[in-house]
Amino acid sequence: MSIKSVAIGMAVCLFTAPSFANLSTIDAQTNQSIKLAEGFYEDVLVYRNLNNFGKYVGDTYIQHATAYGDGPAELIKAVAGELTADPGVKVDIYRTIAEGPYVAIHSVWTTSDGAEYVYVDIWREENGMLVEHWDHYQQVPEKSENKNTMYQGPDANIYDATQDIERNRGRAIAVLKSFENPADTSALKKYISSETYIQHNPEVPNGRKALVGYLDYLNSNGTKLKTEIAKTIAMGDMVLVHSKQTDLSKKDDLGVGYIDIFRFNNEGKIVEHWDIAETQTGESANENDVFGYPSQR
Repeated sequence: MSIKSVAIGMAVCLFTAPSFANLSTIDAQTNQSIKLAEGFYEDVLVYRNLNNFGKYVGDTYIQHATAYGDGPAELIKAVAGELTADPGVKVDIYRTIAEGPYVAIHSVWTTSDGAEYVYVDIWREENGMLVEHWDHYQQVPEKSENKNTMYQGPDANIYDATQDIERNRGRAIAVLKSFENPADTSALKKYISSETYIQHNPEVPNGRKALVGYLDYLNSNGTKLKTEIAKTIAMGDMVLVHSKQTDLSKKDDLGVGYIDIFRFNNEGKIVEHWDIAETQTGESANENDVFGYPSQR
């Protein structure tokens, strides 16, 4: 089993500083979700305490990542298998975004041969256990249209009292929905800062102008896209959106799974963006919808 097909890799490096110390300004359930997911990564993945697996993952475990079957046994098998396949693989966690029972971990996994894969794993917590999981991943390309990595940058700032997470959530969705009608770039111009827009997508240069130009390009080509929002997670100055984008001009297109992360300034403008794009193949080791959640938001 290669790192490409594994959403939960193994680690031998030092764990980057967890955000346990920054939990006092969020609600108790979000607090618990963060501690549980970060604890799983640190204890089981970094320090390889496989015997502690059951402290974090529930007996009932619903898997939406296409590489695995349902149930905790499939996950622990993949975890143990990756140790054998590439004992030198390491993981670095860059940010955690959580809201209630949902918690997302944004990380980069580096194989022994130096290849980098960026992951966003989304977990659902229930009764103090991780009981459901979604993910997308993308290999870091050799070249980028900007000088930023796909993963570096700040963690969510939960102390910023100027943030309105519902306002930010709506603006993040509006920006993504712009791809359905690329002739209308008004949401980009309203909600993305014209002064600072740090782009981590390797195919797009920095700045709002470049993104507006990309939509203009799609419009000139007559591209017809459908964007379906599967889930949003908002915390502090960041909003994560899990979505599916389908090209309506392609017959039976299975779509591309996206996980976008937007960072907002204190004026409610988007100033930074990360994303993961994973083309869907229709093949899966489980029967669960890649984009299905118990409650849609």
